[in-house]
Amino acid sequence: MKRFRLTNRVGSVLLLYLGLTYAGYSVADGIGTPNAQHRDNPIKFDIKYLYYRDGWDNYKTLKEGSVLYRGYDFFKMIFTPSERAYVYIFHKGSSGNIYRIFPMKEFRGKVVNNFNPVLPGVDYYVPKADKAFSLGGSPGQETIYFIVSKDKDEELEDRYNQILYAKSRKDPNAQQVANRAFVAEALTRDFIDIVHDPVSDIKKQQQADVYEINEAGKRFTVIRDKLSECHEGGCVSMITYELR
Repeated sequence: MKRFRLTNRVGSVLLLYLGLTYAGYSVADGIGTPNAQHRDNPIKFDIKYLYYRDGWDNYKTLKEGSVLYRGYDFFKMIFTPSERAYVYIFHKGSSGNIYRIFPMKEFRGKVVNNFNPVLPGVDYYVPKADKAFSLGGSPGQETIYFIVSKDKDEELEDRYNQILYAKSRKDPNAQQVANRAFVAEALTRDFIDIVHDPVSDIKKQQQADVYEINEAGKRFTVIRDKLSECHEGGCVSMITYELR
């Protein structure tokens, strides 16, 4: 079974397992009602996909085709929306199984409190500001889906609920069918790209907006990237990396 764990990065205590049954996540979705201006404005995001290996002096940007290593590398995401929106982040493991990592209240009693809708100007850390995911399981290709909608995405939530139902029945065939249906549904949204900041490494701290990470007693600074504008119908950004 694919294991995707939440950890205090430095240290050996493995806190959480993504893909095991967890209880009690909830989504807060009643903060205000979108007005006409909200619907007309495209949503812009600062965003960063990151990975880290013990001994490095900073996080690196996770990009399409990156290579990560089981038991050595750690993964996290940070994003900041320009408008009120709904964000859904899913991880598809090398096994083909799909897990939601945003929104989520908790993993097995460990509280992360990541809720929808997301609000403008707020920095969201996945899984949490001072924690990262540890990667394990079988080698192969893995994909992260970052999906944005101005309103609650009922179709996407329904597809994911079908995956959870198949898991609860312990029916691998039904789960594979639900996984394929979910991916097909996600890919009906407009594709958007991540624009990596072109500022040179030497000048990036002075000329670019950054995220600051305080984790495991260390302080990291990483340059922000930009997500292309997302409009009314919703959009999806994908990154596929290799797990070894």
